[in-house]
Amino acid sequence: MDEDAIHPRVRSGSPVELADWLLGRNSNHGAAWSEATKADPKAILLTLTGLQSIDLFGLPGRVETPMLLVHGLNDPAISLPDADRIAGLPENSHQIIFEQSGHYPMLDETSKFNRLLSDFLSLLSGTSPRQLQLKEEWKRRVRDKCILSTQNRTLG
Repeated sequence: MDEDAIHPRVRSGSPVELADWLLGRNSNHGAAWSEATKADPKAILLTLTGLQSIDLFGLPGRVETPMLLVHGLNDPAISLPDADRIAGLPENSHQIIFEQSGHYPMLDETSKFNRLLSDFLSLLSGTSPRQLQLKEEWKRRVRDKCILSTQNRTLG
């Protein structure tokens, strides 16, 4: 959420290098990888330049709309904000960390991310997003799905 949190490689890598670094060749990321490699390097640099002019940590205090900050624990491109900064966010802001995700939690843990997003969008007006959490049942459901998928490949 500040310029120092962005890995220098983001500024210097080509779109193909960045896609390989952030997405790999995971079959679940195929469409995203294909699109990411088409990005204009100038657009990436312009985006980073634009972000420098925005105080992202100050933004939640200026916006009344609830804000959910989602971060992958294994994100090589953007480091996690320190706990003091997160603790200082207003009541209408909340951070969730996806422990098994990299830069793209929505691709790495799709079911869990979609459930969280649905719960966030379903919050009643005036309800703090700090009530949201990654529920154990989501973790169990995703883990069970992975086990079944592995068993099917073994049996198939």
